[in-house]
Amino acid sequence: MVPVNTSQDIINNIQEVTGFSQKDSPITYLGCPLYIGTQRIIYYSKLVEKVSKMICGWQARLLNFGGKITLIKHALQSIPIHTMVAVSPPSTTIKYIESIIADFFWGREQDKRKKYHWASLEIMSLPCAEGGVGIRRLTDICTSLQYKQWWNFRVKF
Repeated sequence: MVPVNTSQDIINNIQEVTGFSQKDSPITYLGCPLYIGTQRIIYYSKLVEKVSKMICGWQARLLNFGGKITLIKHALQSIPIHTMVAVSPPSTTIKYIESIIADFFWGREQDKRKKYHWASLEIMSLPCAEGGVGIRRLTDICTSLQYKQWWNFRVKF
């Protein structure tokens, strides 16, 4: 990846020496989008698509609430973790993934309005002892991973 204002001679020299080809930004490396400039929601569309595809496979099955909670905790919430460890997605992307998860939990049928959500995600994210179901909020996970990155930077450098 090179900046936009790089001359074609320099790009050709880099390609000859390294043998690499030039690709447009963003590129995906180890599942994380690499880009130059500001974050854009479109860069994280593959992450949202991956969560949506997994849910589509489960929608046809008859699952009770316990089964849905187990799938959410152990499968759906683990998908964006790798990306959030390396980079912090925009908050709108995280909120969109959380809304997809909530729609899956409460039920959503194709080509119909989504069903009423009887409890908010804030209440559902509480521990079981406090009246929730123990689903972790992706915004909280992202914030904690940002603090971890900051702490590692402060300790090592």
